[in-house]
Amino acid sequence: MGDDAELYWEMEHNPYFWDEVESCSRNNSFTENKSKKKKKTIQTKSNSTRKKVNAALFIDGENISSKKAEQIQKIANKQGVLGTEKVYGLQKDECTKSWSDKAKKLDIKDIRLCGNPEKDKVDNKIKKDVNREIKNNKSVDVVCIATSDKGYTDTVKELRRQGKKVVGIGEKKAPKELRDACSEFFEIK
Repeated sequence: MGDDAELYWEMEHNPYFWDEVESCSRNNSFTENKSKKKKKTIQTKSNSTRKKVNAALFIDGENISSKKAEQIQKIANKQGVLGTEKVYGLQKDECTKSWSDKAKKLDIKDIRLCGNPEKDKVDNKIKKDVNREIKNNKSVDVVCIATSDKGYTDTVKELRRQGKKVVGIGEKKAPKELRDACSEFFEIK
C-alpha cells in the first residue's frame, strides 16, 4: 500500500485515528507512534490465534486409589483444557466404590460397569472410550490415562502413532513398558 492509501485506510478503520493525529502533531512524532501501533497489532493477532490444547482424562479406578484423585486431576489440568474426565470401575466392587464420591465432588463422570467381574472388563471399556473420544472429537490433542497397568501400552502406542500426546499418570508400580510408551509419565504418591 502507498502512503496515501495507508493513511486513508487508517482514517476509515482506526476509531482513534484523529486522537493519534492530534497527539502526534503535538509531539511531532506521527511516524513513531504509527510503527509502535503496528507492532502491537501484530502481537495481539498472534496471541489471539494461538491454538487451545484440548485434553481428555481417563482413570482406571480399579488400578488407582481414589485418594489420588485430586493429584491426578491437577496433573491433567496442566496438560490443557479438559473436555472429558471419566473414572471407571465395577458396580459391585467395594474397592472402586470410593471413586463414586470423589467423582461427584470433583465433577468427574463416574462410569460403573454392571455384571460379573471379567478379566480386563474395565480396561477394555476405557480403551474403547478413548478411541471413541479421539474419533468423535478431533480437537483432543492430549490424552491422559491414569493407570499403572501394562495392558494400556498398545493403546498408548497407537495414540502416539496418531499424533496425540499421551500423558501417563500412575504409581511407582507402573511398568517400564507403559512409562516408555507415554509421551510423559507422572508418578503419583
